[in-house]
Amino acid sequence: MPIDYKDSLNKLNQLLAESQGKPVSIESIVETLVTEDVDEELISLVKLALDSNEDHIGIREIVEGVFNLFNWREENC
Repeated sequence: MPIDYKDSLNKLNQLLAESQGKPVSIESIVETLVTEDVDEELISLVKLALDSNEDHIGIREIVEGVFNLFNWREENC
């Protein structure tokens, strides 16, 4: 099922606002962006991608990466 990107981004912005500057877990970000079919494999893929990135990464790149990993997995599994 396709992700409603606009709705997901709104939910993520709300999550970040509610965190009041405190760190937000990768699990929370993934679960907020992809409201269904979230499992440990997807969370692990996101963590691996973030850990392998040596450059500074912004929230936009994280969001795009999560969406891309989710879509890639949906198409290939």
